[in-house]
Amino acid sequence: MQRVARVKAVAIVLVASLMASAVFAEVQTPAASESVATIAETKGTVQDVPPQEAPPPAEPPQEPAPPNEPPPKRPSLRPADFWRDVKVEAKRYVADSYAIVRAPLRWTAPDWERFGGVVLVVGGLMLADESIDRQMQQNRSRFTDRVSDATTGFGGGDGPKVGVGFLVAGYALGDWNVRETGREVLEAGLLSHLLDKWVLKRAFGRERPFESDGETRFHPGSSHDSFPSGHATEAFSVASVIAMRSKGWVLPTVAYAAATLVAFDRVNDRVHFASDVVAGAVLGTAIGRFIVARHRRAREPKPAADLDVVPIPGGLAARLTF
Repeated sequence: MQRVARVKAVAIVLVASLMASAVFAEVQTPAASESVATIAETKGTVQDVPPQEAPPPAEPPQEPAPPNEPPPKRPSLRPADFWRDVKVEAKRYVADSYAIVRAPLRWTAPDWERFGGVVLVVGGLMLADESIDRQMQQNRSRFTDRVSDATTGFGGGDGPKVGVGFLVAGYALGDWNVRETGREVLEAGLLSHLLDKWVLKRAFGRERPFESDGETRFHPGSSHDSFPSGHATEAFSVASVIAMRSKGWVLPTVAYAAATLVAFDRVNDRVHFASDVVAGAVLGTAIGRFIVARHRRAREPKPAADLDVVPIPGGLAARLTF
């Protein structure tokens, strides 16, 4: 029975974390609106046809680099160049932070459906948190503790190190994509950490399992900081950026497997509930994918203007799309 309980508890945490990372696959921002000007000529007169109503345009994203940016060179050691690069990164972080805050205002029906699904999953797990915590502690062993010691750092101090490693490798190899992976890993980790630690944790004020003896207790506005898990948020933000920036399945599989181990570690060490790590997985994945997708759209070349002549009742119309 103990073996069955152990397998059940581990399976719930691992499978729920992996599934939650895909629920919020990507938060979309609306594409640039299409402007149409139509002029109709009927019976020798020119009549204005009202343009089609278009949704309000989204704010222009901060372009991280022009589309034709050459491969990166080794960074300059001159102080002036260093501070210039710092200013560029600061502007990028501010623009992306603003876009993240405004994103829910632009969600479509499918986005809200995904969000509702996440709420149901996390809320359902909260009902089972006490049982999962009890089973995990009953089956905790020296092996699970050693696994935790070896892997939990990926959701802590080792996360930024991964970003720095990609950044250095990108400069050393002259690989633009590797360098951008490092930049986005660092940015996603920082922004998700700020949102998790200074907004959500304080808003919910949930006691950690070792504080409440496995019971669910919330004290909104307090210093209790169990929900969501910061380590899971960091780990999945890093993993989602690496997955979106990588070709094939090897790196994405390794990244998400490492992040899932971090989620397991936090429940094993009794510093988080299962619902805490799943919520952190969703938050980190959503922010990481949002940032990569936003930067990717910023580099896409804008479509050229297109002029079409179409027949309409009583004449012809010229339609200009840009």
